[in-house]
Amino acid sequence: MTFDVRKVNDEEFDAWSDAIDIGFLTPQNRGDGPRRRRWFDLDRCWGAFDAGKPVGTLRSIEMELTVPGGAFVPLAGISAVTVAPTHRRNGLLSRMLAGALSASKERGEPLAGLYAAEYPIYGRFGFGAATTTANWHLDARAATFARELPGSVELVDAETVCEEGFKLYDRLRALTPGAVSRPRELWERHLGLVPREGGSVPKHDLYALCRDRDGHVVGYMRYKFDEERWTHDRPDNVVEARDLFALTVEYEARLWKYLADHDWVSEVRAPVMRREDELWRELLVNRRVAWADNQADGEWIRVLDAPAALAARRYEVPGRIVLRVVDKDGYADGTFALDGGPDGATCTATGESADVTLPAAVLAAIYLGGFTAGRFAALGMIDEHNAGAVARLSAMFQTAIAPWSPVGY
Repeated sequence: MTFDVRKVNDEEFDAWSDAIDIGFLTPQNRGDGPRRRRWFDLDRCWGAFDAGKPVGTLRSIEMELTVPGGAFVPLAGISAVTVAPTHRRNGLLSRMLAGALSASKERGEPLAGLYAAEYPIYGRFGFGAATTTANWHLDARAATFARELPGSVELVDAETVCEEGFKLYDRLRALTPGAVSRPRELWERHLGLVPREGGSVPKHDLYALCRDRDGHVVGYMRYKFDEERWTHDRPDNVVEARDLFALTVEYEARLWKYLADHDWVSEVRAPVMRREDELWRELLVNRRVAWADNQADGEWIRVLDAPAALAARRYEVPGRIVLRVVDKDGYADGTFALDGGPDGATCTATGESADVTLPAAVLAAIYLGGFTAGRFAALGMIDEHNAGAVARLSAMFQTAIAPWSPVGY
């Protein structure tokens, strides 16, 4: 059968938007096209059509990714990917993704990224899992911190958070390899300030800011309480931190303490987008009262322009290495001489013999410093041609602190 894969036009947008909601098992949200349209760039919306009906969807978002060293690198954030169950195994995802990635490379975006709902899909398209994530829990009744924590916490409304949280997050992402930009309009959407037709700004969410002694905002949190629960006539409630950002570990701990200090709360839970290793836990008297579960892959990266991507980041250990990158789709394929260190890097195509050969997906996985080349060499996924090359590659790419992507897309 022949299907049409192309960019979406204005007349098709509402039906294409409904196809997203069906694909994500939220058919109750159909009819949201007019609201959603304000945030979607049609030049980045791809669809698969059968006789004019959308049966596949994919969106690319213009973003920036913070890389080791602090540079902001253009990134195409891949999202809203669906294929109707009636049209699976017809290559529609491959065709939509090829269109979106080719367009991104032509725009000069050296990287693409996404969050994978299903693990096995995206490795075959050259993406590699570059960060990790976990859910975190804190026993509120036993949460005692070893020292006084700085900062004061105040409740605010969503409009204040949209203003102050937006500025705070921009400061945070500059310090956080793996973080992506979140434009103001996405903050409005995230906070529910532009409700669906007939809806209202959500009331179950509460918002808090942490300020330093001079009154500057240094932390932000969005949270909610689960349904009221009592166990053996004792209050046994859970408070969920949906967002929790701060500029330092101590201010982050201050926000966790604020949640744990609520009466009737037995557990603080952060079920989304946390680091696999949370440093604030070390400030507890007993670190065992905080624990992680559901450790998983986080942000996946796809290198589209290897020289541009590799030259953009910094390397904590200086060195020179020649990489042969194998990319069946051609975007990052080639042999490249990388010369980098803490002060900058250059990367150019070369005719030299390679020190190592690695697939594009492995280059993506080690790009942010969260995984070592040695790990993939042990798995037989990197070929070493000169002794010591894998160790040199690991030392150059690894970072002192693991990358983290605080927000999805």
